[in-house]
Amino acid sequence: MTLSCAIFLGLCAAAIGLAPAIARAGDPVLRIAKQGSIEAGGRVIDCSSNDGGDPNSTRWPAGHVVIDQVYATYQYPADQRYPYPILLNPGGGHTARVYDTTPDGREGWLTLFVREGFAVYGVDRPNTGRAGTDICKINAVKLGRAPASELPAMNRYAAESSWVTFRWGPKFGEPYPNTQFPIAYADNYYPQTVSTYRDPEETAKSVAAFAALIDKIDEPVILQSWSSSGLLGYLTASERPDKVKAILAVETSPTAFDMIPKEARQKIANIPIYIVIGDHAPDRVAASRKFQKEMAALAGEGKAGNVTVDVLPEAGIFGNGHTMMLEKNNKQIMYRMIAWLEGNLFKAK
Repeated sequence: MTLSCAIFLGLCAAAIGLAPAIARAGDPVLRIAKQGSIEAGGRVIDCSSNDGGDPNSTRWPAGHVVIDQVYATYQYPADQRYPYPILLNPGGGHTARVYDTTPDGREGWLTLFVREGFAVYGVDRPNTGRAGTDICKINAVKLGRAPASELPAMNRYAAESSWVTFRWGPKFGEPYPNTQFPIAYADNYYPQTVSTYRDPEETAKSVAAFAALIDKIDEPVILQSWSSSGLLGYLTASERPDKVKAILAVETSPTAFDMIPKEARQKIANIPIYIVIGDHAPDRVAASRKFQKEMAALAGEGKAGNVTVDVLPEAGIFGNGHTMMLEKNNKQIMYRMIAWLEGNLFKAK
């Protein structure tokens, strides 16, 4: 048994002779009309403090660089049955990779939604993944040209913290008996996590870049968020309320709702919002239902409001944690989202 497998309690897929299929025989052909990638937003800065004292350095090149942009891939199905693309936004510590192939080799939402007739965008937020990272200040500190206090605050999930924070089990190595996360393939998940800038100003950077991305897309859009990107989704929608037709929020962070200013709430009051929550999350349920009531009051007397809170255990669906786009029933949850969209956004006028 490898060291990694020993650390992860013998659950390493390679050690037990299991490996996710790269392609599954019998899968229907995925027909794509167009696909590509796009950057949006950002700003140009002078990175002249990056030259290490040598203006001709090729290792520490000085000059102007673009930072704080988003990067997104997109796919439009050949049989597009819904008019608005879905922008899939990952939470902290992740890129849009989390919506791609699951740890046990099944299709993720980036593919599954396309099969159902939606165009999709997989978005990497500023200073994350393929959006690139602002390294100018980091190198300036390394070269002694800026104090260490100017380094950005960053974090990355460890295997131990992922297990508990994402509610696969009560403690590291001990899964809940009914967990929907494919525990045997956990080792395939851990490399997906990335460093995330966590300073407060990152929120404004992300919202500006997400809004710029929406501006570049011809059609109105549906925003899908997860965890910490829930706040970013609500704030971005308030910046582009005419172009955001609905919000699909997976497990919005409980503290996010109190960070949405009243004026932003007013701008999104008419946008249908769906919040889905898994097991063992009473804080998320309480915060989401409080937000639901507040938004209903904002909508006005005689109106039900536009926020739906879908607590999966209350619907008889058990075992989902925080990473439900990766979990064994990710397709079932997608179908709940689509059914909600059909009932709240695409319903006959």
